[in-house]
Amino acid sequence: MNARLARLVPPGLTTAGLVLRVALFLLPCAGMAVALPERPHLLVVLAVVLCAGWWSRTPDHVSGAVAMTIVFVWWTVHDVLDWRVPVVAVLLLAAHVVATLLSYGPETMPVDPRLARLWLGRALLALVPLPVTWVALQGLDADLAPGWVWMAAALITVALIVVTLRLTRPTDESGAGSGEGYTGSSRAVETGL
Repeated sequence: MNARLARLVPPGLTTAGLVLRVALFLLPCAGMAVALPERPHLLVVLAVVLCAGWWSRTPDHVSGAVAMTIVFVWWTVHDVLDWRVPVVAVLLLAAHVVATLLSYGPETMPVDPRLARLWLGRALLALVPLPVTWVALQGLDADLAPGWVWMAAALITVALIVVTLRLTRPTDESGAGSGEGYTGSSRAVETGL
């Protein structure tokens, strides 16, 4: 069994890295599993599973975007707006954050706890508009809503994005948050190199 596992797991992969890769595989698949008891088409499920598997092996590959897009499009096409939509949004955001953390270095490098806290904070801030939007959509009929509602929703969304950007912007005396001295590498900016 260990020899079989050794072929699947890259050499030098840490336990935390393995757990994150398993989570990266399971999160998009869970986004589709939440659809039960309605069953998505077998090709849709197969595409999500294959892309999620590829994504867990190579976290910075486009297959992750494909897996999340398939899940997103399936939920959009089926016009579902019940409790499962926020759950799927959280699952897809968690998958995105896990892939981002894994893509910051080689497989053998452990995830920096400060970097994980930074991205966890960003993810939580990205979730702020989710319940407000979901509740608003529950009681809003697009045909009956007055025209100003859409402009107000757009302005509130822009305001929330600006607040989120302001709260997640690093502010230190070296100018690291102001764009000065940008090296072109997010890793260099995050670690101060």
